[in-house]
Amino acid sequence: MMKDLFAPQNNEPKLTVLSMGAGQDSTALLYKYINDPDFRTKYAPNDFLVVMSDTGNEHSETYEHVRYLQSKCKKYGIEFVFITNDMGYHTGDWKSLQHFYMVKNAIGSKAYPKICSQRLKIDPIYRFLEDYVGKRYGVKTGRKSGLKQFAKESGKIRMIIGIAKNEEKRMTNAEDNKATWYRESVTHSYPLVELGMDRAACQTYIKSVGEIVPLPSNCIFCPFGSLEEVEWLRRNYGEALNEWVALEKAKLNKWSHLNAIEVKTKSGKTKIENRNLGVWGKRYLPEVIEAAKEKFADWSDAKVHEYRMSHGHCVNTSF
Repeated sequence: MMKDLFAPQNNEPKLTVLSMGAGQDSTALLYKYINDPDFRTKYAPNDFLVVMSDTGNEHSETYEHVRYLQSKCKKYGIEFVFITNDMGYHTGDWKSLQHFYMVKNAIGSKAYPKICSQRLKIDPIYRFLEDYVGKRYGVKTGRKSGLKQFAKESGKIRMIIGIAKNEEKRMTNAEDNKATWYRESVTHSYPLVELGMDRAACQTYIKSVGEIVPLPSNCIFCPFGSLEEVEWLRRNYGEALNEWVALEKAKLNKWSHLNAIEVKTKSGKTKIENRNLGVWGKRYLPEVIEAAKEKFADWSDAKVHEYRMSHGHCVNTSF
């Protein structure tokens, strides 16, 4: 097993895990770890692991950046595990975002609860970590018992999460998690908030250490994008955008019996309502794409890209 070359021999915490999304925030955290001894001492004094779970729906720029970060980590003796769906930690119908949409005739929507990050990112990471602590530290594993035993023997796993200043509403307390094993095994850390680093500061820091600022990371088919991001996709990811439209259309066709159903109002009256919702609710993707195309017709490609480089994180997701 690879050993982190930077780790001093302190007692707490035994294991720190950087939850990598390969966007600007988590990338800045990795570069802080590599370049800032004080950061390492405060946030990751002992064993350090970088882990990322593949949604199967990342941008090509993100996959390229992941490969770069893997090579960077190898250079510095840092373990980076990229969890792909062939490793067995993506379960059920959640092999990838597209796979789930296809087998379930479903679509992510602004109108629906957001569960994709939990199923494709968070759950696979903790399934992997259960195996990881068993193999590396020799604890007995099974149904998260390994994580609980590790925490009892070596202290809770510190999860470093890339949430920036001004995004504090996305922060969560591990001790408030519904799962007992989670409360007993994990603690959250948000260094960017503590250091006062917002998205712009992350970009500035990445440049300051001689690195290229990556594209903000989120799924291509993220329903929480803005019109500007839809326009960026139209100009740069036309084939993927067409696939997204086709997936939405398949969902709408499958559930067409919900196009006009009778519902009761609070006053007790009845009305006919469309409950067959798409990515943008009752506004379907083709309409949204045309609206974005028209609204930003006078924007240059450079201006659209400049906007995209400062947006795209899933602000509706809490960790």
